[in-house]
Amino acid sequence: MGNSSGVKTFFEYLPESIKFHKLKKEGLARLIFVLVLFCQLIGKYALYKYAQMFPIEEIEEIYNNLASFSSTASTDIYQPSIHILYAFLVALGVSLLSKLVSNLFLSVYMYSYLSEQKGKDSGFKASFSGVFKYIGRIISYNVIFGLVVMFGSMFFVIPGIIAYVMFVFGFCYVLDLKLTMADAMTASSEITKGKKAQIAGILVAYFVVFKLPVFLLVGNSISGVFIGAFLTTITNLILQRFIVKIYMDLEYKVEATHR
Repeated sequence: MGNSSGVKTFFEYLPESIKFHKLKKEGLARLIFVLVLFCQLIGKYALYKYAQMFPIEEIEEIYNNLASFSSTASTDIYQPSIHILYAFLVALGVSLLSKLVSNLFLSVYMYSYLSEQKGKDSGFKASFSGVFKYIGRIISYNVIFGLVVMFGSMFFVIPGIIAYVMFVFGFCYVLDLKLTMADAMTASSEITKGKKAQIAGILVAYFVVFKLPVFLLVGNSISGVFIGAFLTTITNLILQRFIVKIYMDLEYKVEATHR
């Protein structure tokens, strides 16, 4: 029986998706790689410095000491925990901000690759203006998408995977059809109906092949920061190509078969 969903397999998408360095404008691909890598380095270094300043053993000891004091104890005992919390919030804020900026540059890559898939030539100016013209929608979609997936992942992971599959193509709808955030989420949810298992299989395979080895092999060291940032940049660019390829099959090839 043929595949009527339009979605191919992981291994069918793989050969083109791993060519993360290839755009028609090779200089654009290199520029985005450097920009995303820089953002990754900042975010990972901020969390690394926090971990170096406050090892987990020290944090546990402080909170154990706090737990042993009564409510009438001197407020001086709370100063270390306040200091740790403040440093954590700063590190987390820097990490999240760098991730958001990184995602904006990844959107430029996605826009350019999406244009190529549609037979259009998108250079430096067109790619950046195509994204930053709708920067409000893209930032909003990044925030809402991240929150939805995060809350879904808190309930035994599976709801988070479902949420990711349902709404990940909204980025393409914002960049391609210029939909609003709400309309993009609706369109992404509609187009994945009846195909979530296939898409989830592709994205889980991507995670196992590309993301999991990075997570397992990169240690918590200064060299790990650089290696992790480098590998994460590559895997993120590969993911953009996977998403665009699946989106094109969902939005255009399935549409063509019904004409």
